[in-house]
Amino acid sequence: MRKLLAPAGLLAVLVTAGACAGTPATDPPATPAAGAASSTRPVPASTADAAVAGWQVFTSADGGYRLRYPPGWRAKESSGSGGPVLSLLPPKGTGISVLVTSTAPPEAGAANVACRPIDVGGLAGRRCQDSVAMVVTTTIEGRERWYVVTGSLRRPPAPAGAYDRVLASFRPA
Repeated sequence: MRKLLAPAGLLAVLVTAGACAGTPATDPPATPAAGAASSTRPVPASTADAAVAGWQVFTSADGGYRLRYPPGWRAKESSGSGGPVLSLLPPKGTGISVLVTSTAPPEAGAANVACRPIDVGGLAGRRCQDSVAMVVTTTIEGRERWYVVTGSLRRPPAPAGAYDRVLASFRPA
């Protein structure tokens, strides 16, 4: 079942990332749809650092980054068409994926996507929420590569705020 979901997940990543890339910087901050549980509430840096202190560290030599993820999750890196793809898989809920590519995500716009600028690990990025697909995507511009971090808003992973804390721990290697 997971093998079937992977291509669909990557398609959602690319579509959402493309929508983020083409959205003007003046968009309002993203808010989740009514009734949707959000794993994207802001986490202060000091709280994020303390929250991930006991988490496992994943380093991608091919992707050029490292991050932390919750205990009990599995990290699985595979080769994608544009570069390495990391799947962080929780025991319950939907996981978090990190796609690395050497080309900028395609530019496209969508009315249902709200984006805002964000700093991740000292790199500039855009955080976008798609209110129809119920996906949060953060696109980060690194040196000679792009990182696209995606998570679900429909079935957010446990612990609460995992997406934010994984993102806060992201660092280029």
